[in-house]
Amino acid sequence: MRGAWQRFIVDVPVRERWLVVGAMALSAALVLIYVLATRSREIAGDEVIYNEYGVFFTEGSLWHTTTPFGIEHASAWKPPGYPAWVGFWYSVLGVSPLRVEVVQGLLLAPLTVLLSWRLARRLLGAQVAIVAAFIVAAFPLVWEYFGMLFPEALAIPLTLATLLAVWGRPATPANAVLAGVLLGLGLLIRPTAFFLVAAVAVAWILAAGWRRGLGMSALAVVVAGLVVLPWTVRNFVVLDGFVPISVQESGAYGTFNEEAANDPDAPYSWRPLPEPYLPAINEFREEGLDEPALRSELYDLAWDYVRDNPEAVPKAFFYNGLLRFWEIRSPGAALDEVDFQGRSRAVRAVGLAMYYALVPLAIYGLWRLRRRRDIVLPLLALAITASLAFTLIAGTRYRAPVEPLIVIVAAAGLVSIFRRDAPLEPRPPVAAPGGP
Repeated sequence: MRGAWQRFIVDVPVRERWLVVGAMALSAALVLIYVLATRSREIAGDEVIYNEYGVFFTEGSLWHTTTPFGIEHASAWKPPGYPAWVGFWYSVLGVSPLRVEVVQGLLLAPLTVLLSWRLARRLLGAQVAIVAAFIVAAFPLVWEYFGMLFPEALAIPLTLATLLAVWGRPATPANAVLAGVLLGLGLLIRPTAFFLVAAVAVAWILAAGWRRGLGMSALAVVVAGLVVLPWTVRNFVVLDGFVPISVQESGAYGTFNEEAANDPDAPYSWRPLPEPYLPAINEFREEGLDEPALRSELYDLAWDYVRDNPEAVPKAFFYNGLLRFWEIRSPGAALDEVDFQGRSRAVRAVGLAMYYALVPLAIYGLWRLRRRRDIVLPLLALAITASLAFTLIAGTRYRAPVEPLIVIVAAAGLVSIFRRDAPLEPRPPVAAPGGP
């Protein structure tokens, strides 16, 4: 993989390299300005939990939290990846969300720009790649997460890295193993990362045919499972119960309940403590620290509701997987998410304005790319599975890992407006192993 990157960099013109460096510097600068401008803010929402995980890490209590019982305990409440990231930097730099945010701004924001440029250049050429790099660098719905304690800071570059391991590369065992490792790491950051599997499979089926494409995709899934397995075993040993990744896998309970279904203003909007389920949740708080049992109980509550109200599933898909996830709603509804998350309304407003401008360009870009089955079909598979994955809970924040892809397609549309001969024509197919 390193050799491929070295060869690629050598083949890139000097001017283009400097433009990429400029875009990377822009992204880092924007995050650092944001972090310093908001340094007096109070962390909020999930940031509080990740900060607590990090503090316990510095005390040698790995993956301990007081959530949700109010008492410190070994936990699988959150996926392990981001708590470990925060805990590592707290141990190295001292307990400070600000310092972690600076590190993310200096490392992860430029990395995201670099990966976006790399993917865009491989698929669509240098012009689209440079345009995409600068838009990703300036797009608040990408860079703001690097200036906060949110797992999206890791999920965004990991998503791009996973797609880079597959898209436009031959379906070989080595590439499948690499994709599987990256996918497994992504699952340990955000379990919803499984939505990438469909895009991986479609990309490799188009490149190598059904048999080999599905075979390498299956290998990647197996490797991802092996990456996750040690954490699952840890949970079984430490928590004395089955929790594959995190208790929050049972999050369907927050969407499938009478309170959410009958909310006239925000139907099927996820809530952490639905009124109908409070007695069961409070019972666990009073009786002990049994996360696996709580996970099982929350699962049962959600699926009991779905069995009694099967129409709730397509409705939740409509409101969450479509309207909320893809922002087909009023800007005010999207801005209302900010307060709970401790984010800046002004930055979110700028990000939404850019998003509403990028989406038409992306749609036009897809139309211009309609003959590029190697791009359009994996993107469609990814969009469908993402909508399904986020049927349980959706919002602007959860779309963050796919924002660079929206930007790349929008950049293709923008470039093609000014250059009708833009490099959007079909590429030669990826050579099969052993082929020419």
